[in-house]
Amino acid sequence: MTFLKKRETPVQNIAYIAIMAAINVVFVLISSALPILFILLVFILPLTSVIVTLYCKKLYVPIYAVTTLALCFGVSAGFSIFDTFIYVLPSLITGILFGLMIEKNVPSIYMIVGISVVQYLLTSLTFLFINNVITQVNFFNSIYNMIGLSNFQFKGVLTDIFTYLIAEIQVVLTYIVIKYGLKRVGDEINLDIKYRFILYIALIIDGIIMTLSHFYFPNYSVLITLIALPIAIYLLIDLLLKKNVAIYSSLGFLVIMFSFIFALLYPYVHAPNHLSLIYIFFIGVTIIDTLFNYCFKAKAKNIE
Repeated sequence: MTFLKKRETPVQNIAYIAIMAAINVVFVLISSALPILFILLVFILPLTSVIVTLYCKKLYVPIYAVTTLALCFGVSAGFSIFDTFIYVLPSLITGILFGLMIEKNVPSIYMIVGISVVQYLLTSLTFLFINNVITQVNFFNSIYNMIGLSNFQFKGVLTDIFTYLIAEIQVVLTYIVIKYGLKRVGDEINLDIKYRFILYIALIIDGIIMTLSHFYFPNYSVLITLIALPIAIYLLIDLLLKKNVAIYSSLGFLVIMFSFIFALLYPYVHAPNHLSLIYIFFIGVTIIDTLFNYCFKAKAKNIE
């Protein structure tokens, strides 16, 4: 497919980013006219950004980003400027990050975890900017008032959890679209984990921070726990794919022990941090994964 190939000359690069920016603008217009189609922006904008990052010279990537933002601001200024803030800017940045990581052959799980955190921070800053500068109306408070949670004690915690989960879902779905989109043209995303211990270290560090948060910033304990969720899911799926009876038995024993420990510790954990106890299960999965990858050498399979 000649459209998806490296651009070498300035004319080729400029023409390419112009086409991609135009595609972005078209989808912004479509989603503005039919808001129910906003989901298109979630996938199309990161995908076009990945394509530009992979097939254009890096000098032109910032030009593409600025051009897309300017055009989207221009066409949406009259009716839906919020789309540019909420969807376009974060999607551009995460798409470019995806492209850079794919080009550097970064394993998929590292991409998902890292970009999820970036997406969460971008989305949080976006809503903060809209709430305090543009509309001066708290978007989430309006939702809580509508559903009768205006007096809910932990609205801030719920907002962080919701924002992060939305970011996580968007990144995972975008990853799936990008992975299979690139596969159709002969490019691949790296699925191999050469340095698996990095995942273990990341889980341990996140667990330490989560534990400390109970004492110093308790409202963020659940959010910090959720950051490790993709790693734990990755390790768990990888274990299940080995189709090993000993692994299944170990995981079954872990579920029983986790249920018992969760019930035992639940009364001693202050609200709203009960969900952070799931970290015990994460650690158990990590221990089983370590044993069967470094001690017993169970046959591994890549997670696509």
